[in-house]
Amino acid sequence: MKKIFTFISILAAAFTLSSCEDFLTKAPETYLSPDTFFSTSEELDMWANKFYTDLLPAADDLAELNADDQVSASSLTAIQKGTRTPTSTPWSLDMWKALRRVNYMLENNKCPDESTKKMYDGVCYFFRAWFYYQRVRVFGDIPWYDHVVGSADSLDLKKPRDPRGYVMLKAIQDLDKAYELLPAKWSSDAVYHVSKDAALALKSRIALFEGTFRKYHAGTEYVPNDTETYEGVTISSEWFLRQAADAAGKMLGTRKLYTGNTLKLAPKAVNASYREYFVLEDAETDETILARRYNVDLLIRHGIQFDFANQRRSASARFVNHYLQSDGTPIQERSGWETLSYYDVFQNRDPRMAQTLHGPSYVAVGGNGHEMLDFSKRTFNGYRIIKFISDDTHETATTSTTDFPLFRYAEVLLNYAEAKAELGELTADDIDKTINVIRARVGMPKMTAVPTVEDPLMAQYYPNAKGAQKAAILEVRRERTVELFCEGLRQWDLLRWGEGKWLTPKANGGIKGIYIPALGEYDLDGDGTIDALFYTGTKPKTTAPSANHVQIGGSVTLSEGDKGYLTYYAAEDYDWVETRDYLWPVPAEQRTLTHGSLTQNPGWEDGVVFNN
Repeated sequence: MKKIFTFISILAAAFTLSSCEDFLTKAPETYLSPDTFFSTSEELDMWANKFYTDLLPAADDLAELNADDQVSASSLTAIQKGTRTPTSTPWSLDMWKALRRVNYMLENNKCPDESTKKMYDGVCYFFRAWFYYQRVRVFGDIPWYDHVVGSADSLDLKKPRDPRGYVMLKAIQDLDKAYELLPAKWSSDAVYHVSKDAALALKSRIALFEGTFRKYHAGTEYVPNDTETYEGVTISSEWFLRQAADAAGKMLGTRKLYTGNTLKLAPKAVNASYREYFVLEDAETDETILARRYNVDLLIRHGIQFDFANQRRSASARFVNHYLQSDGTPIQERSGWETLSYYDVFQNRDPRMAQTLHGPSYVAVGGNGHEMLDFSKRTFNGYRIIKFISDDTHETATTSTTDFPLFRYAEVLLNYAEAKAELGELTADDIDKTINVIRARVGMPKMTAVPTVEDPLMAQYYPNAKGAQKAAILEVRRERTVELFCEGLRQWDLLRWGEGKWLTPKANGGIKGIYIPALGEYDLDGDGTIDALFYTGTKPKTTAPSANHVQIGGSVTLSEGDKGYLTYYAAEDYDWVETRDYLWPVPAEQRTLTHGSLTQNPGWEDGVVFNN
């Protein structure tokens, strides 16, 4: 059974367990203060526990982040609809309270056991870097605080925004400190605690984000100058990319991907370890670097499975087209690939496709036979997402208890490959240690050489990709899109690559799903039974189950009128604004409170005027 330390249990432990000072010398609880607290490992652990709950994202928020690859049938996000405003942007007090807690512990950690003190300082450095990474990718420039700010510190409270490059440099430096101070592995519940590997994983993610953002936005209002010098360090897109490669490179070969097959999820005895990994109750510890823990006994649960069904969350045809054929060739090399039926589109594909999406042979966890698609409650376009979907005991609201991986080895491998490709330095050996390791888990053919010929479909999907190894960059992006689907990274990937417009339905002609060659009845899964009806106007007689009577018109259309891709959001007309939309606006309220010390991001108008 899973164990978790709650704030209460840790507080109790502080008065029952051994620590780095004698319990009898401790001051009574009513007299806890900075002078008496932060002196034992239990007290430090109690305080640090809040970092995990307040700063790490929830599973639902990551798995359910709309982008071009997957979306909810019930709503689009503000960035997709163009409804972000300077009065609706999150810049809450609670957000800054979390940073204050980190800095407060760093300033007051006085545990006399030096190894314990250093370890928890490492925890603080990790979470401060995490905090600022989350803020920079939203706002760009942001005030950097490495100390506690008091209510009377007027200069700090009205501090201007620091340049994003400086803040990301400081975050990298914090992670270098975290790596030095954190343990390689905690004595218990290691996968739920930040570690040396977690510091490397976060550093590779942060540095890759900033390196590519600067590369693909160089010379714009977002990054007018790529090269800057702070504290004797000259930073640039190349500098950050090398930091990403170096951090990820330290982990190459030190871990392995999960290859278990205990649930026997796939038909015909195919190894479904990729699918199984994401429905494990307890996070496995080889591939998983850091996980968020969920436990039914302690009422710590997430709602991914319920939400996926309730929102009819579905993948897009654009995403599906990333999957290679089982022989390693692109799907467009198959005759008629653009009009393949639901059944045919799943045939002879990368096995991850049927382990991520509901295919013709889908069997639910714990199920006894093939389960039919359900357009009424589990998908709106035919590409139902099954990643993270466990047995039906998790089907109701907030009842899922499967642990959620926040960092895993597969991402680190892809971070390394991408950084090296963006630098123009990817080698066949690099590919063998990264992409081929990922492909091997599902039995996909190896990539035997660094690609030199661009795949035309990937070039169409990522028109801004550039560099000496552009063909390789496109292939790494393909692999990343497939492997890391629904893990909360896709939106940020498109933003850092300068491909933000693909977040909007209009740029994609709506969110497209399976191809329907004509109105009428269909045996979608090829089992000899009619299981769906697509019609307009008056519904004809049909033997298809009522859940799959899909009326075309209104919110659901076919891309070519009476045939084509089953499409949602085709009427959305928001046009992406390249000179504005890669960052969120700074809240007008905060700009007023600081009397303009906080400047506004490019292109955003908030009506705030200051008379000096």
